[in-house]
Amino acid sequence: MVMCNHCPDQHDSLEEDTMNFYSPPTLMELARQCLLRDEYLAISALKDLPNMMFPVMFKEAFIDGHTKILTAMIPVWPFPYLSVGTMLKNLNLDTLKAVLEEIDILISKPVFSSRCKLREITLSHDLVVVWAGSHEVEGLPEFMEQEKPVENSPGYGTKNKLKVTTELQFMEGHLDECSTYLLQWAYQREDSIHLHCRKLKIYGLTKAAVIEMFKIVHAEYIEDLELSCLCLEYLDFLNPYLKQMSNLLSLTLDEIIYTLNIDDYRNLNEEKVITVISHLPTFHHLQELYVHGVIFIESTISSLPRCLKKPLEVLSFTDCDLSQSDLDYLPYCLNIFELRSLHLTDVRLSNLLLEPLGFLLERVRHTLKSLQLMSCEMGETHFNALLPALSQCYQLTVVNFYGNELSLLFLKKLLHHTAKLSQLADELYPAPQECYDNRDVVLSHRLENFCSELLDILRAIREPKKVTFGTIKCSKCGGSYVYDLETQCCFFEKNPPWA
Repeated sequence: MVMCNHCPDQHDSLEEDTMNFYSPPTLMELARQCLLRDEYLAISALKDLPNMMFPVMFKEAFIDGHTKILTAMIPVWPFPYLSVGTMLKNLNLDTLKAVLEEIDILISKPVFSSRCKLREITLSHDLVVVWAGSHEVEGLPEFMEQEKPVENSPGYGTKNKLKVTTELQFMEGHLDECSTYLLQWAYQREDSIHLHCRKLKIYGLTKAAVIEMFKIVHAEYIEDLELSCLCLEYLDFLNPYLKQMSNLLSLTLDEIIYTLNIDDYRNLNEEKVITVISHLPTFHHLQELYVHGVIFIESTISSLPRCLKKPLEVLSFTDCDLSQSDLDYLPYCLNIFELRSLHLTDVRLSNLLLEPLGFLLERVRHTLKSLQLMSCEMGETHFNALLPALSQCYQLTVVNFYGNELSLLFLKKLLHHTAKLSQLADELYPAPQECYDNRDVVLSHRLENFCSELLDILRAIREPKKVTFGTIKCSKCGGSYVYDLETQCCFFEKNPPWA
């Protein structure tokens, strides 16, 4: 037996420790292992298998690639739902084919097994197969019952079809082999299969592929849409499909550029950009808008909220250049006065007046729960413009001001304001500028001393839950020096999640 050098010599207690930590397998575990070693025995025993053995046995059969056992379990599955999302890394084309082939057999049967209660299968994080037929599911909890579809609503007229819910990613116009097979499978069974895509990501665009996809995928079911690396021309091309997305909840615009031709940037046509943005359809249910790396010009931001029918809950800008007119407009936008999350990351604010942003915080003070102003090149003057409104945001649970340049004296002032926000559960602040020497090298002993003082400011008013101070990340390794409430000491962290 190998023992590390730090362990004391406890030979006399080894037997006792082994007895304390060794737990023999239960009879049920032994039975399951025995069945998985013999596919014929396992399949023949399914009709008499206790319900409690099904979930773990299915997971182990899935991971070990026992496709015959998997397909035999589906027709006699004793629960309404079957989730395979946690086994996503093991989902390959052969396994997907086996599951879908068994579903083919299942839906072709006029009479189901009396034991089968299966109603929904989750094949990936968001890939769900739901039987929307008229058969009764005994013992189904009330919250799992499907509401009766109303006319003109998604799902109306699909009562006798199998609803397949999935997520799809188009990377430069191509799908992975599992998604391609699923689309082909659904297309060949369009009389009995209703494809329901909740999440769609389009990275780059091949127009022909998108046209073919929307012949199978029903746009009105899409709830989460991410458009990445597209030019305005392609955004205009997608507009007819966007108009059909009547139930869209989350929209991400990532690196939407003016044109693929770099030379055309010299002749940016403001009128054309505004026209394309203003022609976007009205999203009646949109709750979250994420804008990443998008090149804006004057008045573009003011055009976006016109696409909204109801107030946004999440507004996020990352790596975008906002103009003063953009900030001036935001507080007066009626569709963001119920914000729960406002996130600005890598948005240069150093040359802007932030009084309008303070006015926006004041307007959303009763609903705002998460405020992130990270790496926005904000100084003390900028934060001073926000402090009066920030002090009124009593619903805040998360604040993140990492990556801005603040002195120790001003951080103390800032924490006197945030200390009054009793709901805060997660706080991230920049390390004081006094922690760096004149070459911007971190002096870790200073960080440890200063942060202890800063924590005392919070403790004097409330009991902080999670507080972290971080230095600017190293340009070579991406690491940062960190001081947090849990350890109350300075340590170096490689690639911290916020940096």
